[in-house]
Amino acid sequence: MQKFLSMAVLIGALFAIRTPCGAVTPVLTTLYSFPGVNPADGIGGAFPEAGPVLYNGNLYGTTYAGGSGWGSVFELSQSGGTWTIQQLYAFTGGTDGANPRSGVIFSSRGVIFGTTEQGGAYGYGTVFSLTPAAGGIWTQAVIYSFTGQAGDGANPETGLVLTPKGLLYGTTSAGGSAGYGTVFAMTPAVGGTWTESVIYSFKGAPTLCGTSGQPACDGANPLGGLTLLSASGWVYGTTSSGGGANWGTVFRLVETNSVWTETVLWSFNGAPSGAGGGSACGTTGQLACDGGFPDGNVVINSATGAVIGTTTLGGNPTGCPQGGFEQGCGIIFQLTPPVAPSTTWTESLLFAFTGSPQDGMLPASNIVMPSNTGPLYGTTFTGGSANNGICFLTSYLGCGLVYTLRPPVAPSTAWTKADLAVFNGDNGGGPNGVILSPSGGVLYGTTYEGGLSGGYGTIFQLTF
Repeated sequence: MQKFLSMAVLIGALFAIRTPCGAVTPVLTTLYSFPGVNPADGIGGAFPEAGPVLYNGNLYGTTYAGGSGWGSVFELSQSGGTWTIQQLYAFTGGTDGANPRSGVIFSSRGVIFGTTEQGGAYGYGTVFSLTPAAGGIWTQAVIYSFTGQAGDGANPETGLVLTPKGLLYGTTSAGGSAGYGTVFAMTPAVGGTWTESVIYSFKGAPTLCGTSGQPACDGANPLGGLTLLSASGWVYGTTSSGGGANWGTVFRLVETNSVWTETVLWSFNGAPSGAGGGSACGTTGQLACDGGFPDGNVVINSATGAVIGTTTLGGNPTGCPQGGFEQGCGIIFQLTPPVAPSTTWTESLLFAFTGSPQDGMLPASNIVMPSNTGPLYGTTFTGGSANNGICFLTSYLGCGLVYTLRPPVAPSTAWTKADLAVFNGDNGGGPNGVILSPSGGVLYGTTYEGGLSGGYGTIFQLTF
């Protein structure tokens, strides 16, 4: 996950498990290890930055590099217990797009849609489609090239969501009227063409925002995927920065008479330790320790309206052993809707990660919660062991893990976390979130690096 590694600098296979007594022991299996760029068999792939999608029993996704060097779209199919990889498309780095950082989705007619961060007619990324044809051939088309000009978005780093009416929604990390990113819509038209429109441009958090006479502090630079609440058509998401303390936001977009209105549900405050001056969070007169830098999606409890997600940093600033991360190892949070006449959402920290060697750190990417009553499943990009430098730079201990978080059982009010699998390099490193099989009991995902084919990442299955 190059986007995360660079940002963080700036500010069966072997596995280990921790499960409750009496629980079924999870089994982690590496389904495929990516071989890198231009291997001998011609089926390249390297460094997937997003998890796969399950469609008709097969797994589909993207790699940031590989293929001819500019990334690829793959299919991993199963027959008789054997998994076989097929490269559906290799990007060339030109007008067709380059370097997809996000996963793909399927339409009801079996067409694949996705985004690339780079390439396209203007070099600012694309929205693409892949249409199946006879003989297993897929035809790629660019349905939009971002211009990065005149208020348009630039550099999409997240995937797309499909509405019941056939529209596509997504985000760009840059561009827009203020340069802080956008939320866009793609509308299909007769003849197979698409029309792009920016439905919201983030305003960021310029100096003095939120003070008297100044505009409110807004989010900036969305890096996590959108969540569509189909019953209402509302769209939820996160921004990695911006907000009142410039540590990111959770937002909601609501459409009324074709006009979209954004509401910032929460501005993260981070978890300052007080090192170098000032006071630590949670001390007398200071804000409580909060999360910071959300880099993933949110899930919605449709019964209560609560919003649950993760932030890559924050939590306990003294509980994270990693140098350079004094803001903490990351959190899982919940936002509870206001009760009238109040208009203020309430945040609670469900769990604060503490890092290696006992815990994960830097939670990011996709989380899933299959029902309103839980549990929740997710990954941390690093942590989970004391291995130093095996997967990443020496400032990142451990190769990451898969966890589950279960709601409290009365009379307790505490959520309970357990680790389902810990990566060690050979079986992958830097997991990119998980998806859950429709029947439950099986999680699928990718790791950014690791594996037994040169360390270019893996596709994994976790049965529990």
